[in-house]
Amino acid sequence: MVAQALAVQAAGPASVDDFEGLKGFEDRNAPSFAAAIMGDLHLEPGHQMPLFEEARRQLISAINEPGIAAPRVVQLGDLGGYKFRPGSRECFQRGKQFLAGFGVPTTLVTGNHDLEGDEFETDEDNLAAWQQAFKQRHYWAADVGPATFIGLSTVRFRSNPWSVHEVHVDEEQLAFFRSKLEEAGGRPVVVFTHAPILGSGLKVVQTVHVKNRCAWLNHSSNPHEFISLVQQYPNIRLWFSGHFHLSHNYADSISVVGGTAFVLTGVIGECNRDGFRHSRLLKGDEEGYELYTMDHDAGSLRLDLRHRWDDPGAPQPLIPEEELICDPSAGWLCSKVDCPVPEDAEYTPLDLSPPVTWLNIGPNSMLAVQDELIVEYDTRSMSPIGMVCMDLPDDCTVVLRDAEGAEVDGTNTDGSAAVALEVMSPDGELHQRIKRNHVGGFFQIYQHNKWVARKKKEAEEAARRQQQEAAVAAAVH
Repeated sequence: MVAQALAVQAAGPASVDDFEGLKGFEDRNAPSFAAAIMGDLHLEPGHQMPLFEEARRQLISAINEPGIAAPRVVQLGDLGGYKFRPGSRECFQRGKQFLAGFGVPTTLVTGNHDLEGDEFETDEDNLAAWQQAFKQRHYWAADVGPATFIGLSTVRFRSNPWSVHEVHVDEEQLAFFRSKLEEAGGRPVVVFTHAPILGSGLKVVQTVHVKNRCAWLNHSSNPHEFISLVQQYPNIRLWFSGHFHLSHNYADSISVVGGTAFVLTGVIGECNRDGFRHSRLLKGDEEGYELYTMDHDAGSLRLDLRHRWDDPGAPQPLIPEEELICDPSAGWLCSKVDCPVPEDAEYTPLDLSPPVTWLNIGPNSMLAVQDELIVEYDTRSMSPIGMVCMDLPDDCTVVLRDAEGAEVDGTNTDGSAAVALEVMSPDGELHQRIKRNHVGGFFQIYQHNKWVARKKKEAEEAARRQQQEAAVAAAVH
């Protein structure tokens, strides 16, 4: 079987025209499956292509081991790097060529970069071109062996209210998702999206995705919807996402909420943030599942999670402690497991990170003041939702003020009376004053919609040229 799959892979482009997303993917009667799950591809020509091809060979071998009845591939979006013009028809063809080389039933969802094609004026046209290229709908469900796989896609780039990179699942897909969860009954469900959900507890890049409010699905519009569905349907056993370009070597690269394991998925190319090239392998049969990390540099598999489908308890990650990355810059997100220290040490792991000051700013929100950052947290989900400040001076003081200018106690009250936040420098001078924003929080909008800004600039330049041409014409006459 492996030799056959490798032969198909070697043929590569010859099978591109026959590629059809989801074709042959469903097989409810399969006694076992092995799914290769790839995060952001960002395919690039040149010296990186051998890395992608090597990773494909490794995954082909892993999903075609003896005894696997249903080898499958799922890709989590963001197909092309900028040399392949992400979101363009050319990019989709390149992505299809790469995925066709696996030679097994394959499907995918869209990521934020898949809808930024420069040849399209609307998100709808861009999405239609994606659907035409991959011959599949952008959201889907398929029964594979004992589990139901569900994929949901972003449908906005140009039309996002703030950051173009927010991953947005629309109401049509939410209705589909709810209906499929209801149909599943007690059948295990595995979900695939480009970005994770609010409340998943996964590691996040604060100064990029939290700052730009594009970390979570539907970050700027009712992001709590998804974790509510997880709580309502405990048969959602696994939820895979990419988006952050992080490896699997963090304690919170797998986060368990209730009985659901949220799984961060890395990248196979050079666009990683920490030097590791990782993908996921999910094996399942009637009894349960095993989750592995494929290390593409080492060409090896590491068992990260094992659990029975019928066990309602919380699965326990198995990542070896010596392989975990200590990330002091994560601050309050850096746990004892992240930063192990000798047992006889006179300090705790928390001493490795700057201290945190927590301030209440309302019944469902808090501010974390640490080092040079102020991050706003949603307390219902225990998740960061926005950046308030990124340049706190050394030894500064953060004070909440009410409408009369009096200081608000953000520790012993819920902080609702605060209308502004003041950053005071050590000499008592006001460094910065931040008022509540359009939704009543303090997070700032660091990234406005770049597509809208570009179109506005183009319109202004066109109007200016028209005025200049009119002036020249008038002077001639």
